[in-house]
Amino acid sequence: MGRIRVLPEILANKIAAGEIVERPASVVKELVENALDAGSRQVQVAVSGGGRRSILVSDDGEGMTEDDALLAFEHHATSKLRRAEDLSSIATLGFRGEALPSIASVSRLRLRTRAADAASAGGTEIQIHGGVLRNVRTIAWDRGTEIEVAGLFYNLPARRKFLRSQETELGHVARLVTHYALAHPEVRFGLRSDGRELLGAVGAADVRERVYQIFGEGFLQRLLEFGREAGPMRVHGFASLPSERRTNAYSQYIFVNRRMVRDKVILGAVRQAYRTRLPPHAYPVVLLFLELPYEAVDVNAHPAKTEIRFHDQNGVYRLVFDALEEALAARAPVPSYLHADPLPPAPGGAVAEAPEDSPQPAPAPRPAAGGTQPLIFGPPPGESVGGAAGGWSGAPEMVRALLPAGRVPEGELGRHLAMKLVPGMLYRSGRSFPAPFRAEGVKILGQLHNSYIVGCDSEGLLLVDQHVAHERILYEGLARTIEGGRVERQGLLVPLAIELQPEQKARLGRILPELGRNGFDVEPFGGDSVLVRSVPAVCPEGEVRDLLADILGSLEAEDRTLDLERVRDRIAVGTACRAAVKVHMALGPEKMRWLLDELERTRIPTHCPHGRPVLLRFGMREIERNFGRS
Repeated sequence: MGRIRVLPEILANKIAAGEIVERPASVVKELVENALDAGSRQVQVAVSGGGRRSILVSDDGEGMTEDDALLAFEHHATSKLRRAEDLSSIATLGFRGEALPSIASVSRLRLRTRAADAASAGGTEIQIHGGVLRNVRTIAWDRGTEIEVAGLFYNLPARRKFLRSQETELGHVARLVTHYALAHPEVRFGLRSDGRELLGAVGAADVRERVYQIFGEGFLQRLLEFGREAGPMRVHGFASLPSERRTNAYSQYIFVNRRMVRDKVILGAVRQAYRTRLPPHAYPVVLLFLELPYEAVDVNAHPAKTEIRFHDQNGVYRLVFDALEEALAARAPVPSYLHADPLPPAPGGAVAEAPEDSPQPAPAPRPAAGGTQPLIFGPPPGESVGGAAGGWSGAPEMVRALLPAGRVPEGELGRHLAMKLVPGMLYRSGRSFPAPFRAEGVKILGQLHNSYIVGCDSEGLLLVDQHVAHERILYEGLARTIEGGRVERQGLLVPLAIELQPEQKARLGRILPELGRNGFDVEPFGGDSVLVRSVPAVCPEGEVRDLLADILGSLEAEDRTLDLERVRDRIAVGTACRAAVKVHMALGPEKMRWLLDELERTRIPTHCPHGRPVLLRFGMREIERNFGRS
């Protein structure tokens, strides 16, 4: 007897479900898309246990007859395609006919529906458990469809144990519903979790009104509106100024023909537009809507339908980049800190100061006033630049300006610049070395661009990033006080009302007690808002809104089960970053000396809590060699 056999249908369905149903949010996505394709003007989503226990999606769309409802649970049964040619011009969100049978095979599903044009007043109820039809009956039902999915993966324990915590899964659901509410402003959307409303948005006239409904007026006022057309393609939406940045990409909402996507072409254009306006590991807020002919995009590239292919990738990239670049440039120009033209010298030969609204520079190369290239700035701890001879992966032409002509053979370039950074060691041009930082021997020479403390000692030249140095000092102090339960707090003269996004609301409830123990007094304030009455004493009042967003954003980005130690650390990191002295801030000699003295007392003076370098040292041997004196 042969060893190859056809799998039983139920087993095959469970395997196929793995491509479509990854988590509760995957179920919500498929059901909401079906509701929108059915012409619904109202879509309500309710979940229990983050969707792990149950998911309920109801709509007022066109509904189904009993025959159509039964047929909908057959694989590849759909009302949205007729011919192979239809695949080249798909206008609906769903089209494969795989979602419902896949969901039904890994859950206990109940469907209630009635066709809008049904002759009788009765509707249909269908119950399917683990892919097995259990019951079909006629019920009294109004127009539309309701689908309840309970016990997701109840018959696949191996899959169920890989689901995240209730809070994490709820965050994914909230983010997904928010996406579709933005893409379809004319539709009324609601989201409830265990009876608590997370999102309630009535039908809106346009995207601007829907953004106002979900995120609030304050959020909308901090965004730029952009729009551009190129032939049959049009892009429009909202994007943040560089000052309104995030620690993750969760605030980037990308839609193509009102379909939620994660497309590398569009995201690449967004990154390029902000490349010289944001520091590394910072992300803009973007709500981007791209419209183009259906035949110009292939949405049949991935089972989840979030990955697409454009026929004219270059055209899409250029359109998105030009639209964002035009909007950003139209506002007050923000100087670049990567590959930027040097700032002009101030009168009298002093170094010019950058405008106060400049973004925070990252420790990356910056051209000097004379136009020459700077010395090498290192990567994050533990990363290697270069390696064996010839292993240098950077731009050798940038480096050769630093090295005397003929002094370093071509084959030695990689070895000469090989760098392996070790925590607790200072950066040195070309290598790192175990030299503990000692502030006492440092002579302060001044500030560079009101952002970097310039000093020298017996070993050479020292640059200190004043913002991240203060951030390291504050972080370690906060970590100690948080651990000891001695956090000082300051009451706000006027309590601050902050509007939260739905996924932020889902996350906040879990960490409210820990916020309270660490200097924050935050309470629900009705609707989508919370009221902040007090904050840690070191936090400036003007930073409270962004600080709370940073804390919630950093926890969402990690997508793991929350634990108290991690929450406390994120509170300390966020508070220290927001409270630290800023770049482009003039410091007196006493303040600069205080920063260096306090930095020496920290446990890790060489890196900020985010891993960026605090100190850069250029030893005398390297300096003399580059001037041809060695």
